Amino acid sequence: MSSHINHEYARQVVGFLPTATYQQALKVYRTMLEDPALDRAVVAEVGKNDRFFLLTNILRVARAYHPWIYERCREVEANPDGYIDLWAREHFKSTLITFAGSFQEIVRDPEITIGIFSFTKAIARDFLSNLKREMEDNENLPFYYPEVFWANPAKEAPLWSRDGGLIVKRKSNPKEPTLSGWGLVDGQPTSKHFRLMIYDDVVTDRSVTVDMIPKTTEAWELSRSLTARNEDGSMPRTWYIGTRYNYADTYQVIMERKAATPRIYPATDDGTPDGNPVFLSEEEWETKKRETIGKTLACQQLQNPLAGDEQEFRIEWMRRYEVRPETLNMAILVDPANSKKKGTSNSAFAVIGIDGALNKYLLDGAYHKMALDERWTMLKGLRNKWVRQQGVQVVKVCYEKYGMQADIEHFKTMMRIERCPFPIEEVSWTRDGTESKDDRIRRLIPDHKNWRFFYPYEGDKTSLQMEMEERGKSFLLAKPIKRKDENGNTYNLVEKMLRNEYLFFPATTMKDFMDAMSRFYDADLGPPQIVNEADLVPEFMGAL
Repeated sequence: MSSHINHEYARQVVGFLPTATYQQALKVYRTMLEDPALDRAVVAEVGKNDRFFLLTNILRVARAYHPWIYERCREVEANPDGYIDLWAREHFKSTLITFAGSFQEIVRDPEITIGIFSFTKAIARDFLSNLKREMEDNENLPFYYPEVFWANPAKEAPLWSRDGGLIVKRKSNPKEPTLSGWGLVDGQPTSKHFRLMIYDDVVTDRSVTVDMIPKTTEAWELSRSLTARNEDGSMPRTWYIGTRYNYADTYQVIMERKAATPRIYPATDDGTPDGNPVFLSEEEWETKKRETIGKTLACQQLQNPLAGDEQEFRIEWMRRYEVRPETLNMAILVDPANSKKKGTSNSAFAVIGIDGALNKYLLDGAYHKMALDERWTMLKGLRNKWVRQQGVQVVKVCYEKYGMQADIEHFKTMMRIERCPFPIEEVSWTRDGTESKDDRIRRLIPDHKNWRFFYPYEGDKTSLQMEMEERGKSFLLAKPIKRKDENGNTYNLVEKMLRNEYLFFPATTMKDFMDAMSRFYDADLGPPQIVNEADLVPEFMGAL
């Protein structure tokens, strides 16, 4: 039976073992296959109940060599469905789950239809090619499972190609292949449904741009209509396998929506660069830290997009004002998004005031999807509100350059119709020549760090606020900034900005509101003129 040993197959599955251990595993593998007391049917039956069929012996070696690998094998075998497995790169998640798991599912049920979905179809079909080569080259598969695998699949299988899919021996004739690979954003199938959907590498470095994240998420949502119930009526099955690339990536959306239960395994025991590696050797881990520092190490190895970038905005810098200054100049800063389509960016309106001491105050604003007419209504409403406020000397409207080009004609028309003309200043690149969005936002750091940027107080009424009310100056009191989004749901503007942008900058693609705030430094708005009323009284010149 030694002729049936596929050395390459064994090496592929136990490639994570050092050479000496590999030789030991191969020896056990050979001994098990050549044991005359071991019935083939017994081996086949074991295979149906073990994620690594024909490799139980190798798992025993793996258990003795590295418990972490064995624990992950058994964990995904016991609970394969409904989880999102986010493991450190090079920790064999795809080998253990997508590769070996697909084989086990086919052995257990040759009638199954499995769709492998990745960011692009090229990635998915690379996974499929790996499975295809194994079925073609591994003589053990048809030897122990002749009722499932073809001896010569290229000639015998009704469908056998990387692009079309793979069909094993089965009694039914569904239109879906046993195995097929599909891209989320460049080639989803139509009129096909799969009993097991495997999402592997949905998120890549190409899918985490500000434009591609919503597109990838929307494509994932669309793909969920391709599931099929099992013959017994049970729910469709889904596996998610991947590695993080960005805090706001599609994996984050899947977890936030509770579409799958996360199983997150970083490369170290405590998820920090200084922790003990769970699988790699100390030497290998030190090399990783030298070669992949910062965000790459955090995402790819620690599975924590926030760990790679020192948090640039601190929660302790969030200063609150109970009452605003009596005299202010202010700017309404607008960064529009020209679509209400799901997944697109939000339109950001930030109303920021500056006092005589150059302190800044977030006074009002909005941050959700708006159509063109809604942007006009929001802009007009904010300006009308604040030009009438006592103590406000100047209200300047600053509109992002490219958004203004799309909106200004409508605004001019509405100003004529509603007889409410006001100037709108175009804001293009930063005055200091910095054009990166992240660099624009970083201009907010000095004022925040030095406690010169304030947000509205939102707690119970304070003694200072009550005093101002008694003095007839309730208009100065800070109030929570609440708005209704495009779906009619109420949100707190500061909480939304804090949760989505402030705390995670720059490890998030959601930066529109802070970018709008940063435009204050391009508004060329100085402090108000503080006037002493005594100076307005004419000097007594004496009798004529």
